[in-house]
Amino acid sequence: MFNIYFDTNQTVLLLTGTLFLIISIFFYLKKKYKIAIIILLLGTFALYMFAALLDPFLNIWDERFHALVAKNIMKHPLMPTLYDDPVVNILYDRWDRLHIWLHKQPLFLWQIALSFKIFGVSEFALRLPSALSCVFLVLIGYRSAKLLVNQRVGYYTAFLFATSFYIIELIAGRQELEHNDISFLVNVSGSIWAWIEYIHSKKKYWIYIIGIFSGFAILCKWLVGLLVYLGWIIFNFLSYKWNFSKYKDIIISLIITMIISLPWQLLIFHWYPTEANLAYEFNIKHFTEALDGHSGNCWYQLDQISVIFGRIVPFIILPAFIIFYKKIYNKKIFISLIAIIISVYIFFSFAKTKMPSFTIVAALPIYISLACFIDYILSFIEDMKLPQLFKQIMIFLFIVFLGYSRLDVEMLQEKHTQWKKENQYSKMLMNNKTIFESLKNKLPDYLENDSTVIIINEILKGYN
Repeated sequence: MFNIYFDTNQTVLLLTGTLFLIISIFFYLKKKYKIAIIILLLGTFALYMFAALLDPFLNIWDERFHALVAKNIMKHPLMPTLYDDPVVNILYDRWDRLHIWLHKQPLFLWQIALSFKIFGVSEFALRLPSALSCVFLVLIGYRSAKLLVNQRVGYYTAFLFATSFYIIELIAGRQELEHNDISFLVNVSGSIWAWIEYIHSKKKYWIYIIGIFSGFAILCKWLVGLLVYLGWIIFNFLSYKWNFSKYKDIIISLIITMIISLPWQLLIFHWYPTEANLAYEFNIKHFTEALDGHSGNCWYQLDQISVIFGRIVPFIILPAFIIFYKKIYNKKIFISLIAIIISVYIFFSFAKTKMPSFTIVAALPIYISLACFIDYILSFIEDMKLPQLFKQIMIFLFIVFLGYSRLDVEMLQEKHTQWKKENQYSKMLMNNKTIFESLKNKLPDYLENDSTVIIINEILKGYN
């Protein structure tokens, strides 16, 4: 046992989420899958609300920048600005000190701005879109794995997403690129899910949904948002070779993607040509230069597998892929999904700029593979010649331990509370916030146009 150092609201949400997850496991073992997944979603919602409340301050990289740009977007949605009123006589030549801020595509910023508009400007409102969209991610994880394999694998996939320490850290704003990476992950995963639905049902409306999600993904993080089309083209080639009449649906879906994503690109080059060119040049440099000190060797992204998915995953990922191949009903879909994973890791391994979350975009097929591995282990337990009740207790304890180890509550407390004196980061930022808030409305009127005061006011905009 351990002491809980979270505040009251955090503790209530953490315990509520944990309780719902345990109840969900109970219904799952009773084979009441619909009730189990509904309760799992409720538990996930509580856990992700807990994540959104973890830090009562804006994190340094890059949450404070995203928060300020989103707040400014509330006033002018089509003009993203960092320094909203650039009267200070400095060069606005870097992404962290720009007037017109095109460093990121705008969708996740619009989502945050909408949350600010509805709920007011706060750290919680900043993180709420990420928390809500990740609940949707859990649902599509369940649905995708259910269609590809079975309901058991669907449940384990959803459970892996729900208990991901790394996703909780992204929602909390602690991991770099946080809300941007969450929005990108959700929309790329949404496009893959819609494609799986389309292959499964052959219903034409899914091609429009694929296009919509892919377009949204581009509006989060540019051309990697087209990832679903790589898998789709490979699937069609394996199924139909060069019969181009079978590629018509891909073209229609791609047109939908362009209709959604292209207008913003045209708009910024028309309204802000200098800033747009600089932003695109900077994006290209990610592949040729280690920008902002984000360097690493060619194994960097493979090393991040244990960080993103769990310490044991590098040792079981290949067996998991093999089991997934044996379990999936359509081997061509498996090859397409594996191609997506491999292409993500090759692309970002060759890019000179290395960042931890780049490859999380491949999480959906990876978690489905890991869920197949879990199902294989638990099926082995079910086949053992033991009393049924004893086997169910073993499976129940296995899943509970899996969730407990993945959430790593002790590490969350170490990083997000004052439990340990070594946590100078949180202490520093909480102290900074107190100082900034104390300065509001206390600066003398005669200093209103002083450049130093203007800079301070820009900082204070993040603390409304």
